[in-house]
Amino acid sequence: MMTVHRVVQKVYRAVLLPGFTLVLLVSMWAAVAWQVSQEHKSAHYEAVLHSHALARTMAENASHLLRQTDHATQLFKLKFEETGGALRLPEFTRRNGLLDSLMPSKLELPIALYGAHGKLVDSIHGAFPAEVNDQNFFRTLATSTLDTALVTHPTVDPISKKWQIQISRRLDDGKGVFAGAVVILVDPMIFIEDYDRLHMADGSMAMLLSRDTGLSMGRVDEELFISDTVDFVPSPDQLRLPEEVLLKRPYDGIERAYSFRDMPRYALVAVVGINADHAMGRFERRRSLYFGAVAVASLLVLGFAILLFQQGRRLRNSSRLALEAQQQLRAAADASLDSVFLLKACRSGGKLVDFTLVDINERGAQMLGYPREEALGKRIGELAPVWRGEGFIEKYASVLATGQPLEEEFETSNLPGERWLRHQIVAIADGVAVTTRNITPRKLAELAIRQNEAELAAVNDASPLGLIRIDRFGQCSYVNRTFETITGIARADAMYDGWLASIHPNDREVMRNVFDQLRSTQQAFQDTIRCVHPDGTLVWVSMKVAPIMVDGKIQGYVGTLDDVTLVRKSLVALRESEARLRTIADSLPAMIAYIDFEEVFRFQNVAYEREFSFHGEPPTGHPVREVVGEERYRFLQPYIRRALDGETLTFEEEDTSGPAPRNFEVVYIPQSDAEGATVIGYHVMRQDVTAQKREKQRLLKLSQVDALTGLTNRAGFLQKMSETMQYCRENGATMAVMYMDIDRFKPVNDTYGHSVGDALLRAFSGRLTHAMRGTDTVARLGGDEFTIIMERIARRDDAAAAAAKIVATMQAPFHLDGLKVSISTSIGLTWYTDEDISCAELLNRADMLLYEAKQAGRNTFRSGDPLAEPQAAPDAA
Repeated sequence: MMTVHRVVQKVYRAVLLPGFTLVLLVSMWAAVAWQVSQEHKSAHYEAVLHSHALARTMAENASHLLRQTDHATQLFKLKFEETGGALRLPEFTRRNGLLDSLMPSKLELPIALYGAHGKLVDSIHGAFPAEVNDQNFFRTLATSTLDTALVTHPTVDPISKKWQIQISRRLDDGKGVFAGAVVILVDPMIFIEDYDRLHMADGSMAMLLSRDTGLSMGRVDEELFISDTVDFVPSPDQLRLPEEVLLKRPYDGIERAYSFRDMPRYALVAVVGINADHAMGRFERRRSLYFGAVAVASLLVLGFAILLFQQGRRLRNSSRLALEAQQQLRAAADASLDSVFLLKACRSGGKLVDFTLVDINERGAQMLGYPREEALGKRIGELAPVWRGEGFIEKYASVLATGQPLEEEFETSNLPGERWLRHQIVAIADGVAVTTRNITPRKLAELAIRQNEAELAAVNDASPLGLIRIDRFGQCSYVNRTFETITGIARADAMYDGWLASIHPNDREVMRNVFDQLRSTQQAFQDTIRCVHPDGTLVWVSMKVAPIMVDGKIQGYVGTLDDVTLVRKSLVALRESEARLRTIADSLPAMIAYIDFEEVFRFQNVAYEREFSFHGEPPTGHPVREVVGEERYRFLQPYIRRALDGETLTFEEEDTSGPAPRNFEVVYIPQSDAEGATVIGYHVMRQDVTAQKREKQRLLKLSQVDALTGLTNRAGFLQKMSETMQYCRENGATMAVMYMDIDRFKPVNDTYGHSVGDALLRAFSGRLTHAMRGTDTVARLGGDEFTIIMERIARRDDAAAAAAKIVATMQAPFHLDGLKVSISTSIGLTWYTDEDISCAELLNRADMLLYEAKQAGRNTFRSGDPLAEPQAAPDAA
């Protein structure tokens, strides 16, 4: 049975460490593999999001250009009808002309002008059919009265083999009769050629697909292509990646992360594919780092396991040698005159609770009162419970924990005939070795000798004062421990006249005069002197000396010394600190004060005294209410309460007591007690910021004023409109916005020059301002464009009446430096209460109504309310 048990133990020791190592390595590699898979999913998800953002940018850029093209046809229609059909494409597309205000002229988009019968009147930058009267778009425009552009789906031009998106708009003559059409062709390839703004890595793809024709055009680096074979399918992971698409068939062998963005108005889809090598590059590097780290960690684990295996073998050899040494020690212990104990630590739950007796000699067994064989293997706390009560177990544990031997003599009352023992405790492997000897006879003799001295020394050494005894000739015969600590000299060195060496040389003559005074007065003397330690440390001492009187004669002296260095230094440091604080605070321009919990001033600098002198006296000692006055105290009281509740706060205070208002920035900082538990007061920092605030207000006002007319500029208008819209949303109020320009301003400016044009703008601004209420905001956005915000109108008819008044007012001629100029104005009027729209959308709504007023013949206004009738005034002469 023992043989089987030993075999099992050997197998267990041999398998435990390799098995644990294997499990640890497998766990490490499994954790890294799982982490890599998670980061691969995350990297792919980020790549798809990035490609979707790029696709959205390309789609928005393409949609913007197509919308601008739509606006270009609308602008051409407006100018065509203004000129009575005389406008031609060279004038419309000339540099810095009308078309340049909407889109870059460098695009050179093909444009054509067709007459009422479908014949080509004019064209530029491209070839167009001579007649289009049989084409669907032309017939649609001829029969439709709607003023909207007609946009065709992308098609391939049979001549140029290019994609073309055709945008056309109906043209009318002065009587509203169909007069032809303007046609603009947009090549979607320009959206692809401009894809560099997307900042894509090499090998990435940008592409536009037509949903109706299945054609696609794209670009990979510098290579452009048009194809009808590129097709995509949705990602299988639509829940997590709804924007991702996958190629049905590989295009060029490069793996990419594709994402799309629909352009439903133009039947187009923008697709961007990011090169997977670039998108996943960071993941690849981290994966290599993870696998490299786990490989290094695996090598370290294997190395550590090998070291542990070798260390275990060494420990088994050490155990065998220790057993041999223990046997030798036992033989020596049996021959010893001391009691010898070998104890092993006994633990429970990892905590040392007792020691087990593993060996003992015969003298030790007699001390315990048990036969040796019966005592072995038992806990010492069970064999000798009184030892635990006397702290033996704790001493054994301390020696075992520190490894430092312990030798001591102690008294016990639990062993018959052995009152004093001397034992030595030495740490051994997971235990201690103890030798004990009876020293009762010697200790009894020594105790009798030292008892009287010990009592006196204990009393004196326990005194917090230094004690010294001097004979009548000035020779020291006794000092206590406190004297040694205070003076820095040992008791032996202080004997006879050595104690004078601790006195500062300049104070030794004082001590000699003290003895002369004591002999003459026989009264106690007290003074403060200096002592010098051997290392040069200076100590201030309060010394009191009294004579020892026997039969009326002085037989000696006793003195006490009390160290007052710390108290003296604290007082000096406190005075210096207060002086430094006062100097720094008085040199600062800010007003500084400290107020206690009772709201009474305890400190202030010179600046604060000048501001708040209380009847010609400093505020110190006076309450805040008396110093600042009742009116200012009512303003400050809430802040004072918050500061005394422990809150640090900053606020502005306006002082109107002087000839001019002043603004102050005030900071309250609470002051807690030494424990940080209770607020005992607060600090005040008060600084004049009047100049800074006035300058800030001046700059803000200048930034929102139009330099030519003095009206609010675009920035001020947008800020005011945003604030007014917010007020309307919160209070259910109604506001009106007018967008207007000066009819025929350009001919006046071109005919008479810019100075007359500027004078006209100023006169127009003044007349406009006088026509409006004082609460209305009149602004110039730029050029001859003006806007008006009417706040809190009771009825919408009031805003319509104001617009009609402005139209009528501007019909009167303007007299400018001897010139008589007649103009008119057109206005777009809209309202707002609580719609979820932006400032730009509301302004754009008024702009569109302005265009309607222009198309209606100018000198009128158009309202955004479908119930309002358009108002007009007769044209100016």
